[in-house]
Amino acid sequence: MNSAIVLKLHLFGVAFWLGVVGVEFLLERRRALSREHGYLVARLHERIDLCLEMPAFLLVLVTGLLLLEVEQLSGVYLLKVLAGLVAVSGNLLCLWPVMCRKLAADRGDLPRVIHYSNVIDRISVVAIPAGLFAFACGVWLVISR
Repeated sequence: MNSAIVLKLHLFGVAFWLGVVGVEFLLERRRALSREHGYLVARLHERIDLCLEMPAFLLVLVTGLLLLEVEQLSGVYLLKVLAGLVAVSGNLLCLWPVMCRKLAADRGDLPRVIHYSNVIDRISVVAIPAGLFAFACGVWLVISR
């Protein structure tokens, strides 16, 4: 496949993924309004992950691997790749607590919903900044060329 097309797909995936993560961040801030809000957020986040976020981060991962220039892995480029891998890994790790929280919400098990929400928060506090850092490194690499 043409590397220009792969790059465009990668950039589209990154932009889409960051948009989805932004929406999820805003959605998650509303979960403490009430028990019903918490359950609704759990259900919506699960749907968003399965239908939007998972395809987006898989596109970013696959296109990123196709674009990887192993001989260039140093400096800012290496930092970008590592930060991107942290972000993708965080997303993969987050799928499990998101699914478990949705099931707990369906059962009306508030203590488990809260538990899984805390797990999601702990993963997100690492994965989101890593994704933003990878994006910033990519922008810097383009500007500095």
